[in-house]
Amino acid sequence: MSQAPWKKWMMRVVWLGAVVLVTALIVRRFGSMRTAQANEEVRVPQNYTRNVAIVLYEGVELLDFAGPGEVFAAAANTGADRGQSAFKVYTVAPVRQPLKSQGFVTIHPDYGVDDAPSPDILVIPGGSSQTLLQSERFMTWARAAMKTAKLTLTVCTGAFVPATAGMLDGQSATTHHSAFDRLRSAAPQVTVIEGKRFVDNGSIITTAGVSAGIDGALHAVARLLGRNVADNTASYMEYHWTPEAYLSASYPYLNPSLDEHGRELQQASIHEGAKDWAQAEKVYRAVVEKSPRDGFGWVGLSGVLQAKGEWDAAIEAGERAASFATVRSDALFNVACAYARKGNKNEAFNQLRMAVTAGFNQKWRLDAEPDLASLRGDARYEQLVKAL
Repeated sequence: MSQAPWKKWMMRVVWLGAVVLVTALIVRRFGSMRTAQANEEVRVPQNYTRNVAIVLYEGVELLDFAGPGEVFAAAANTGADRGQSAFKVYTVAPVRQPLKSQGFVTIHPDYGVDDAPSPDILVIPGGSSQTLLQSERFMTWARAAMKTAKLTLTVCTGAFVPATAGMLDGQSATTHHSAFDRLRSAAPQVTVIEGKRFVDNGSIITTAGVSAGIDGALHAVARLLGRNVADNTASYMEYHWTPEAYLSASYPYLNPSLDEHGRELQQASIHEGAKDWAQAEKVYRAVVEKSPRDGFGWVGLSGVLQAKGEWDAAIEAGERAASFATVRSDALFNVACAYARKGNKNEAFNQLRMAVTAGFNQKWRLDAEPDLASLRGDARYEQLVKAL
């Protein structure tokens, strides 16, 4: 028996109403997702920071570990990506207890081999390295660490560790000039190279004695983070680093560990370093136009506009940057500098106080910044210094 016309009409109304309701829910759902994405701050890709474990032991050569340690610690900052350090540097000893380097420097290692984080880069310095070779606990840990680490760097007689573990068999290596024959005797499967600052086998870099560890570490930084970061690191250290021509040609210039967005920010910072403010501004403006929720792009633009003396534009960009938690303290500091240069001391101090509240704690920047010269001598400035 067929349905009455009015029943068919009611069923169609109910069906159409259900379709409209479901469609509205879908539109609302995806609309809210787009809004959330539009309001979400641009974040840095995770796992950018690499662990650098520097091995220590009784009788370790001081510059053997301090040289590479300085390189990786400095490159951690010069190669940072949007607030994430390039490296996390820590020390590891066979046992976590005080030890002495060269008989006069007492060191407290961060970890023993039993509780050390897994390293991405392992640094094995020389000195009384027989201490390491005789420690079954250390050698067991070192074998496992060298197999999983992206890179092992040895300095001086530290080369005996991977050589003894059989990890240099069939490869070339170097060490301190006084230990060439000992290394040949201890590891006949290894080709010992004389007269080179370092030898790179891909996963293992061996270096000659003492200061050569700095060259090997800078080479590692150039491989991992690019020539620009390595050059800036050497410049900061005031170290005369002159890699051989064949190596220079092989290094990428920009940081290959960065994503596309990170490389754009690095290009802008390179222009800043050259004081090419116009080109730096152009790059930063392109970055924030493409990614308006990128606080690092806005704070960079603010700094460049400040360097150009465009105070109002610098304040505007700095205020945009200050809305992002990741850069808020630096952005407020930039805004304070611009207000100080405009002669508005009250607002400059107000911005500085907000910067301190947001986490700004770099007293040296407060003291060294020429844009804040007009504020020094004011009682409010002294209060800020004390707050830091």
